[in-house]
Amino acid sequence: MACLGALVVLPIARASGSLQLVEIRLAAVGLVALVTALVLGWAPLIPVAIVIVGGEYAAQLAIDDSGLDSATPASAAGLLVTAELAYWSLEERDGACGEEGTGLRLAALVAGLGVATLLVTSALLALVDAARTTGLVIDLLGAAAAAAVLFAIVLAARGPGRARH
Repeated sequence: MACLGALVVLPIARASGSLQLVEIRLAAVGLVALVTALVLGWAPLIPVAIVIVGGEYAAQLAIDDSGLDSATPASAAGLLVTAELAYWSLEERDGACGEEGTGLRLAALVAGLGVATLLVTSALLALVDAARTTGLVIDLLGAAAAAAVLFAIVLAARGPGRARH
């Protein structure tokens, strides 16, 4: 709850007027969705809460027509950590006792995922900032990236267990 609560503060603080009222309402819906998911143990509400709060942040950026935001990596990492902690707390409710030290390993994993998300999104943001140019080279680079994504999708669809003929 604390992670999600911290994530809703920035867009609300940046917004003004009627946008701020909309942001407050969206934040309340997202927080209520997460609380409901945790209290009732209903996992499908966790992504709803994450999408609402992430959408709140994205809407604030789009409406204010701001450029690249340096808070984006922290927001992405916060959303990931919030989701992981929420799912973990639902698993703990089930009372499944694992080996000794499992909780510590999971905490380290969640922290590592948060740091990795922060680093990757920071690097992507820096790359996008550096590549704000236009021209044939950028168009070719974009086409090559799209082709690489399609190739990865085809490979993933084939699956590791299928024989190649």
